[in-house]
Amino acid sequence: MTLDAPERRNALSTRMIARLREAVAAAAADEAVRVIVLDHAGPVFCAGADLRESAAATGPDDLPAAHLAELLADLCEVPKPVVAVARGAAKGGGMGLLAAADLVVCDGSAKLAFSEVRLGVVPAVIGPVVARRLSPALMRRLFLTGESFTAVQASHWGLVSAATAADAVDLHRDEAVEHLLAGGPGAQAGIKALTATADLRERLRAAAALTAEYFFSDEGREGVRSFIEKRTPSWVD
Repeated sequence: MTLDAPERRNALSTRMIARLREAVAAAAADEAVRVIVLDHAGPVFCAGADLRESAAATGPDDLPAAHLAELLADLCEVPKPVVAVARGAAKGGGMGLLAAADLVVCDGSAKLAFSEVRLGVVPAVIGPVVARRLSPALMRRLFLTGESFTAVQASHWGLVSAATAADAVDLHRDEAVEHLLAGGPGAQAGIKALTATADLRERLRAAAALTAEYFFSDEGREGVRSFIEKRTPSWVD
């Protein structure tokens, strides 16, 4: 699967999320598919939720972040291994995609961030999948500050499986797939079930509702508008 909207930095629109869900379902149903690889076109892996669509939203059904919960659950629950490949930056909801994958291969210099707080919103919808990879203290710090960090740092924390030189990303991706193909598909499905987070889809849906509340708050509206208008939000002196 390839995120292919490079002109929008592969922002997650409701349409893109729906297409990704369709692709995951098709891969799950196809016995010839052993491994799902989530790749991207352009220099950015994913800038997060589509903020122009978010700004125009009048209710949760219009909000990309509210739909993201189902995609993250699909990636976690699909009985086949998922490998995410990031050659460039990932923020917000894009970080949720990385956290939901089973293995993550990145360009070590790629900049990553949980940037939602700088828009006046809470990254609740990605919280349940990020919590599977980061300690509570580190997750709180990164969520509170919105600070950028490299994929190399993320690999030390367990968020990224392999952080490598830019020209070696494909090699490490292929090695990861090769290792996965050596395992029994039935056993791998069992391992994903064995290591699954209990009630994950329900937790993601509840988190998505919380995220929507913040997007529709005055602060969230101001944060999204300021980003689109390329200005500093009102709460920054």
